[in-house]
Amino acid sequence: MTKKMFMLSMFDISLPAANAIYTWANVLLVVGAVSALVGTLGVFWIGGIRERYSDERIASNEAETARAKAEAAKAQLETERLKVQLAWRRLSPNQYAVLVTSLKGKIPEGIWIETVGSDPEASELHADIAKAFKDAGIAVHTFTGWERTVGVGIANGHSASRQAVLSAFNSIGVVLDEHKSGMSKSNDKVEIIVGSKPPPVFPQSNP
Repeated sequence: MTKKMFMLSMFDISLPAANAIYTWANVLLVVGAVSALVGTLGVFWIGGIRERYSDERIASNEAETARAKAEAAKAQLETERLKVQLAWRRLSPNQYAVLVTSLKGKIPEGIWIETVGSDPEASELHADIAKAFKDAGIAVHTFTGWERTVGVGIANGHSASRQAVLSAFNSIGVVLDEHKSGMSKSNDKVEIIVGSKPPPVFPQSNP
């Protein structure tokens, strides 16, 4: 078959058949175009939904991370607080120096510094305080026979001397308990009573 005869055979169809093929071809083109449009719209729509879920997941993860960091910081603060409460009480070098400077030339009648002798922690603080008063030029009388007392307090003595001791301890951030009872109510010397360390305070948890 020659090329000319082949070309003639390709067009050897009726007009109705040609019209039908033309119509179906256009229909397929329209369907293809609509499918492409629907597919494109679907990609944008689903992409937006996926992005929203992704943003929500990222926000949730960030919030969870922030909560975890906050809880960790809170736990760290509580740990440090408990360390301070459980550590032995001692005068720091700065507290010692300030106390000596504040007391020099005061308390001419001398002072009693007392403690619970069976409590090593209280005995260490008692020794620190006694040394500071001695280095300030004050006569120190000691008593270690207390069996049980808690905290650091002050009792007895002349008003001026009591105030001088209270002010000196306030200057190093220590507030003395003024409700302590000393060895004798008639004692004319100030008594500083170094009791056992109060127990640590733990935060209460909700039942």
